[in-house]
Amino acid sequence: MGWGRWSVIAASLVLAGCASKGVASDGGTRSPGGGGGSGGIGGGHAGASTGAGGALVDASAQTGGGPPCSDLFDQNMVRTYSIDIDPSEWARVMSEFNQLATLVASGNDFAVRHPVVFHLGSETVSNATLKLHGQSSWAQTAMLDGTRAKIQFDVSFHQSDPSGKFHGIEKLVFDMPRSDWTFMHDRLAHAWLRQVGIAAGCAANARVEINGSYYGMFVAEENTNKRVIAEFFPNNPSGGLWKGGIQPETSLTLQAANPSRQATFAQATDLARITAIVDLPSSVVEWASEALLNNADGTYGGNHNFYIYDQGAKGFVYLPNDTDSTFDWLSLFDLTPFNDHPIYWWVGRAAPAPVPTGVWLAAMNDPTWRSKYVDALATQLGKWNVQQIQGWIDTWSQQIAADVAADPHTWASPAQFQMAVSTAHDVVAERAQFLQTFVDCERNGSGADQDGDGVRWCEDCNDSNRAVHPGAAEICGNGIDDNCNGAVDEACH
Repeated sequence: MGWGRWSVIAASLVLAGCASKGVASDGGTRSPGGGGGSGGIGGGHAGASTGAGGALVDASAQTGGGPPCSDLFDQNMVRTYSIDIDPSEWARVMSEFNQLATLVASGNDFAVRHPVVFHLGSETVSNATLKLHGQSSWAQTAMLDGTRAKIQFDVSFHQSDPSGKFHGIEKLVFDMPRSDWTFMHDRLAHAWLRQVGIAAGCAANARVEINGSYYGMFVAEENTNKRVIAEFFPNNPSGGLWKGGIQPETSLTLQAANPSRQATFAQATDLARITAIVDLPSSVVEWASEALLNNADGTYGGNHNFYIYDQGAKGFVYLPNDTDSTFDWLSLFDLTPFNDHPIYWWVGRAAPAPVPTGVWLAAMNDPTWRSKYVDALATQLGKWNVQQIQGWIDTWSQQIAADVAADPHTWASPAQFQMAVSTAHDVVAERAQFLQTFVDCERNGSGADQDGDGVRWCEDCNDSNRAVHPGAAEICGNGIDDNCNGAVDEACH
């Protein structure tokens, strides 16, 4: 979640209670109706489960392609990870967690690694480390939730041993912002992105115990790192990877050639220079994918929660990052539940509205690339299997419901969890239907012109104001993007 958006959430939510603590399982809890067989997403037990309405749904996410995942991400079970940490070390973690002034002023770079002992059933890693992560979601829970405040963190297995891995994974990220009432956003988003060939780490829900007590429900995931990059870019596995286009993510990124490439990317403001350094054909496919996910805060919905990966001659490609503001998020916490415009997605959003990047504006203000983006939306719509994704939501929400209710650090009540799950289920179909009407409007000349300014809604950033449309004169000082180019009063300075 973007740093500029957190105040909107904080102002709009009311703290809710949860049910009592549940019973821990040893290594993992079988999902309701989980079947036998082998070869699921995580290499564990995969089978069909009964979803809402009695329909038979496949609990495995890897039904349509994508590289196989570690068995840690078996979608038919919720694993329980136990973390032992010395009480004095835990006190230091909590001290970091409550340094709100530093977090707000400088970000989370002050967080350090803490030694822990990590368990999964009978397996133990004695030299693992834990580090807090997050920024706006960290601030929200630390500021608002008191004793129910919930840390997000990663556990690394390779800090002490550079070759250290756990079930093939160097680092597990435990993510659960307080605004994901479904407890599944990253899990759902990553499952579909991987299925359609977009680079994203594997993800599954997980219970976490700390020093013998149930701490809470999370999404356990692998971040976009060298393993994920090697999976999706086998011919170019050693390029630079940058979070938000700025922050280096791997040691390879720091090699001499990569910073200069990143500087070229950062300085590319016009379409000619952008196309010389950015793989736009692949990037518009990623953007279209995030549009379908209804992402409020990624490449599609903001200007920092994304990765760029340097493929070499093909240039930088945009990749997803931080997909926890997807599906129902806009319905619950903003003003465009499923109908945020796929090009002018910042229009109509609650203040402070997200800001598009220069790359986005250059591409969308160009008729050729706008058309390619529309084509990408049409292609990804063809891969958006509403019944399958709704089946994931039905099955996985049943799988985690009891542990969500028992979570002593959750923000959402069981009723809010169920409401969010139902909303997410509906948005899967509603978003696809809305985007199909957009594609039809762009391609076939259909679509209304509600404000009568001669521009159909799909081409107009504000179809309720006839003075605002592409080609309109920019009126200085009114604080409005009159000509729909993503800038305000740009000709007035």
